[in-house]
Amino acid sequence: MLDNVEGYKKYLEEHQLPVLEGVPVSGQWYRVPVPGAICAGGSPYWGYMRKGTEPGLIVFFLGGGVSINAYTAARPSRLGVQGETFYFDDKSLPFMDMALNRGIFDDTQDNPFRNWSCIFVSYATGDFHVGNGDFHYTTTDGSPAVLHHHGYSNYSGLMEQATKHLSAPTKLLITGTSGGAFGVAALASDVMGYFPECSDVTCCPDSALLLNDQWRTIAQNNWQASKRIWEPLQGPNICLEWMRNLYAEKGNTVRYLYINSIRDVAFAMYQHYIDHGTLEVKREQCLQFEKDLKEMVDTLKSEIPGIGIFLFDNPIGEMNPESMGTVHTLIHDPEFYRPVKHGTSLRDWLWSAVNGNVYNAGLDLLEG
Repeated sequence: MLDNVEGYKKYLEEHQLPVLEGVPVSGQWYRVPVPGAICAGGSPYWGYMRKGTEPGLIVFFLGGGVSINAYTAARPSRLGVQGETFYFDDKSLPFMDMALNRGIFDDTQDNPFRNWSCIFVSYATGDFHVGNGDFHYTTTDGSPAVLHHHGYSNYSGLMEQATKHLSAPTKLLITGTSGGAFGVAALASDVMGYFPECSDVTCCPDSALLLNDQWRTIAQNNWQASKRIWEPLQGPNICLEWMRNLYAEKGNTVRYLYINSIRDVAFAMYQHYIDHGTLEVKREQCLQFEKDLKEMVDTLKSEIPGIGIFLFDNPIGEMNPESMGTVHTLIHDPEFYRPVKHGTSLRDWLWSAVNGNVYNAGLDLLEG
């Protein structure tokens, strides 16, 4: 179907989720319009919610790349378009209707999260969900354009709309994948502010490791994030800095988790762009990612007592195995249910953790 772009678009139109109007039906996913919210290119933004029958709540930040400068701003992802692309924008939003019954959101009987309520924070702004401003750039055809980095205002507007329909949770899981995982680290404290009565909170970024000495400048000037977002950024590891800041603020009142594959091919490719200026999958970059991940994991363990780490090394089936690359994200994937090489599934590890039994899985993969 992906080879037939127009056919796929028609399929999406025919299977569009309902827009939330009135009282939501339990178990049904809805599009949630956010008044005044816009995507990167200026079209209206919406998120999603599902009202559950149990008192647990998942606040999930979707990923979809990142824009860090004028070059990346001019190259959003497009269905069927080849070449370098860096982030999801307006064109990706309708496709998110098809992303809500996978992994942790699957409604099968063996998913222990199936009856939890969910707020799904769509991503179409290229700013790790933290931006508050407009970035001017030039398109590849030479035209002036604006990338609306409104990730934070979109997220906060969605929270205001969705929480009107949900009871206060007794358990809160704040999670997300890739670009959304960085948003988890940055905004977990903010999310908690919507549920001050909930004392059982788990923060779980799934796949978040990109090194850039310019993160503070990017967050402050390009995304125009608030000072509380950019001020903690002192070094090149943006997720580590935000997790460190969260622990300094919340201490042991939050349960901390972290997930990543050991040679994440998507991050290795983007890191190649940061380091060398081109999006390429290189064996050397994948192996360097493994070293960087070990350093990050060691730092997380030393600075955040009791943090749970889940590492895995699932290979990319369609790629040359010589690249050494491993898959990107797991929590929002059908593989969420399947045990990985060390014998534990992410589903079982995560369910155990949100219920108070936090442990590490796969640390030995970094010891080779």
